[in-house]
Amino acid sequence: MWRNVQRMRRLHGKAFDIAPPTYIFPEDYKRWNSDRETSNYKNMYIMKPNAASCGKGIRVIGRKQNVTKRNGYIVSKYVSKPHLIRGFKYDLRLYVLVTSFDPIKIYMFRDGLVRLATVPYSTSKASLKQRFVHLTNYSVNKKADSYVKNLNSPTKTGKDGENEASPGAAPEEALETTESKLSLAQLKQEYQKMGVDYNQVFAGIKDVIIKTVFSAEQPILQCMGGNKNKNACFEIYGFDVIIDAKLRPWLLEVNVSPSLSSSSPLDKQIKTSLLSDTLYLIGFRLIDRKQQELEKVK
Repeated sequence: MWRNVQRMRRLHGKAFDIAPPTYIFPEDYKRWNSDRETSNYKNMYIMKPNAASCGKGIRVIGRKQNVTKRNGYIVSKYVSKPHLIRGFKYDLRLYVLVTSFDPIKIYMFRDGLVRLATVPYSTSKASLKQRFVHLTNYSVNKKADSYVKNLNSPTKTGKDGENEASPGAAPEEALETTESKLSLAQLKQEYQKMGVDYNQVFAGIKDVIIKTVFSAEQPILQCMGGNKNKNACFEIYGFDVIIDAKLRPWLLEVNVSPSLSSSSPLDKQIKTSLLSDTLYLIGFRLIDRKQQELEKVK
């Protein structure tokens, strides 16, 4: 992902400055050390293995912390001043369906997941090893004593930007967000309390998503080659986005085949709707095999 985004940044300049500077070890190890020295070690970084998931092997690197050269790791500049909800760091898991790369056809699902850390945010040296402070992964934070499962069905965000209650959902005034995972409708309510323009933030997020897909267009088409059935393919991507203190969105990673497991009613509602919309958009038709057999007999 980073190589594709960086290639577009070289071609089009700061318009493609959509992801934190990233280094792929071991080839970028010397460049990373050089950049740290040039910046006078003022930046923090986050380090993760390139072939792991669920928060495994991720750690935050302090400003002057030494790191040995390792194979198979990715190091990115840490967004050390993130926007916070109730004092907690959060990121967004957004679902994007791409049905074609030639021409590009992108659909962003209307809902998503807001994943919060479970310990108030801090950049103190003592906090760097506290995974519940810096990581927002569900697989990490579900082990925290302070993790609160979201047992509500989400409210939907309608075309006009207003919230539409799902069947059985609590009324708007009752939706106090104390949970560790939120829907986008609940995020909108949190933003309204803080005076943040939700629509403006998401306009920036959509811009990041579109540019990311554009970045991958060329290499994906090259891989598909002269495949005559290339327009019969589709993929759901899980985009992880973080918002900084200035309300600017940053792309963290793009997940192929994101998890569709449901750990709560919130997850189940969102992911079931996601799959339903996906099957509708790709034109999937249900076939009654018994009825087909009966028609063959006739």
